[in-house]
Amino acid sequence: MWAQRNTAVHGGGAIYPNDSPLLQKNALVAYDVAHARPWGWQVPAYCWTKSIGSGALAVPAIAMLLGRLPGDRVRDIALATVALLFTALTTVLLVWDLDHKERFLRVVFTPQSKSWLARGAFILIAYSGLCGGFWLAAMAGFSVAASFLLWPTVLAGFCAAVYTAFLFGQCEGRDLWQTPLLPAHLMVQALLCGAAVLALLPLAIGGSAQALSFAGLMLGVSLGAHLLILLGEVAMPHTTDNARYGARLMTHGPFARAFWGGAVVLGGIVPLLILGGGALSWAGPSRMAAGVASVLALAGLLIFEWCFVMAGQSVPNS
Repeated sequence: MWAQRNTAVHGGGAIYPNDSPLLQKNALVAYDVAHARPWGWQVPAYCWTKSIGSGALAVPAIAMLLGRLPGDRVRDIALATVALLFTALTTVLLVWDLDHKERFLRVVFTPQSKSWLARGAFILIAYSGLCGGFWLAAMAGFSVAASFLLWPTVLAGFCAAVYTAFLFGQCEGRDLWQTPLLPAHLMVQALLCGAAVLALLPLAIGGSAQALSFAGLMLGVSLGAHLLILLGEVAMPHTTDNARYGARLMTHGPFARAFWGGAVVLGGIVPLLILGGGALSWAGPSRMAAGVASVLALAGLLIFEWCFVMAGQSVPNS
C-alpha cells in the first residue's frame, strides 16, 4: 500500500504540482506506484491527422451546398488525396502506439462490438473506402458518380472525426476526457482543419479566389468556436476532483506554457487577428495572410491535442 514512486520510469507516473493537496505536510501518497503513460505522442498526433483527413472534403462540400463555390474536378482530386493520405497516417499512428502491433488485426477480424476502438477502426475503413471511391470517380472524370459519393464521404468523415470522443469516454479514471463538449469540439476541429487545408491549396490545383474567401470565413468561424469550447472545457466547474486536477495541470501545471502560449495565443488568437485584419479589406484576407493563419491554427490544434491527452494521463491514480 505504501510505496516509493519509481522515478526511473520514462515519462511515467503522475504529476504533482507544488500546490497539490497530495504534497501537503504529513501527507503520504498511497496506492500510486509509478507507471508509464499508456498513450504516447502518437495519440495526440493521431487526433490531429484524423481531423485533417476527416475534414478535408467537408468545407468545399458545404460551400457548394450554399452556392458559394462551383465544382472543380482538380480540387476534388487534390483534397481527396489529402484526406486519404492523412487517414492512412492516422491508421499508422494508431498501430504504432500499440505495444503488440500484430494485435491490431484482432481488432478487425475478431472485434469487440462494444469497444469504440473496434468501432472506430471500421468507421475509418468505411471512410477510406468512400473517399477512395470518390477519388477514383474524380480521376476518371465520372462527375455524376463523384457527386453521388461526395456527401456520403463527408458524413462518414464526420463520423470518423467524432468517434474518438466515445473512445475517450470509455477510458475510466481519466475524467478530463469525459466532457460532454468533446463530440462537438471534434466536429469543430475537423471543420477548422478542412478550412485550413482549403486555404493552403495552391491556385493551380483548385485554390481559387472564391475557395480562399470561403476558407478564410470558415477558418475564422471554426477557430472562434474552437477557442470558446477549449476555454469552456477548462473554465467550467468540473464534477470530479480527477477532472479538476487534469484541467489544472493543463492551465497552471507543467503544460500551462504550451496550452496558453501555443494552443490559445499562437494557434488561436494570433490567426484570428490575422484573419480579422484581412477581413477589413474589400478583397478579404490575402493568400499569404490566410496561409499563415492556417499554419498557425493547425500548429495550435496539435499543441492542444498534446496538452489534452497528456494532462488527462498525468492525474494521480491514488
